[in-house]
Amino acid sequence: MSSQKTTAALQSGHTYRLSHARTRTVLDLSMKDWSSVKAAAWDASDNQKWVAELAESGSGWTLRNVATGLYLGVDGTPRPGAPIVATRQETFWDLQPTSEPSGLRLAIVRTGLCVQLGDARVSNGGVKLGDLREGGEAQQWRLEKA
Repeated sequence: MSSQKTTAALQSGHTYRLSHARTRTVLDLSMKDWSSVKAAAWDASDNQKWVAELAESGSGWTLRNVATGLYLGVDGTPRPGAPIVATRQETFWDLQPTSEPSGLRLAIVRTGLCVQLGDARVSNGGVKLGDLREGGEAQQWRLEKA
């Protein structure tokens, strides 16, 4: 399955929750520091909602937080283990299919790095960049309309 087919169901400008495929926790932007992102239980608050926007170039998507207008990204240069944060700078994501139905890997365009649950056995934890080559359930997410 191509990433084009996977993203065909996404609509630019629509709001989604990004839920982990196994734990069902969602990406949650801290309202204390307006920067850190963790996996948490869905409570329908705006800090857990993300607007998907197709890049003007057509090469990737941005994910903008509803509560703050900040973008899902990393602080500094993308590298394995770097924490996922909210930032003012746009990060372009390639939404790659997984073997799980409706599952996606959220990979930074042209890096080989993707969003990964810090510990897939924990339902409420940190989120970091992982190496796409590692694969595994810690990297599997779903974008669901919020």
